[in-house]
Amino acid sequence: MNYSIVFSSHTGNTAALADRLRQLLPAESCVYFGEPSRDAMEADVVFAGFWTDKGSCDEKTRLFLKHLNKKAVVLFGTAGFGAREDYFQSVLNEAEKNIPVSNTILPGFMCQGKMNPQVKERYEKMLEENPGDDHIKMLIDNFDAASAHPDEEDFAKLEQWCRQFHL
Repeated sequence: MNYSIVFSSHTGNTAALADRLRQLLPAESCVYFGEPSRDAMEADVVFAGFWTDKGSCDEKTRLFLKHLNKKAVVLFGTAGFGAREDYFQSVLNEAEKNIPVSNTILPGFMCQGKMNPQVKERYEKMLEENPGDDHIKMLIDNFDAASAHPDEEDFAKLEQWCRQFHL
């Protein structure tokens, strides 16, 4: 079986996962590596990486997934908000809704990823307008926590997850 790795990466987080995934899987079986493309659809297994947008995959990935047919599809991605497995699973579940039923969906992987600096600026402006707002403080704390991700622990989890695929 051969595979492709496609990914959309807004801040470099998902690209970092894709690069590591490429190192973990057998190079001789890789038929495509890069942004979503029809060329990636030649593979038996499609690893599709995305960044989280509004609780699901980004638009570029969503459009790519809708064109897959009779493939084994493996989603992976990053989310700036939340480092909880239940949240990650809900994002994967939403992204899976874009995959036609002719495909087989294999278990996916998600981890936290750093966010664009403008996000923190927006949060800080919100806090200026609403001093003492605990929710906004939590958003800023999450931003700060996310700034180190994906980290070596995330990559170790990716490696562990990757062991289930025998390509």
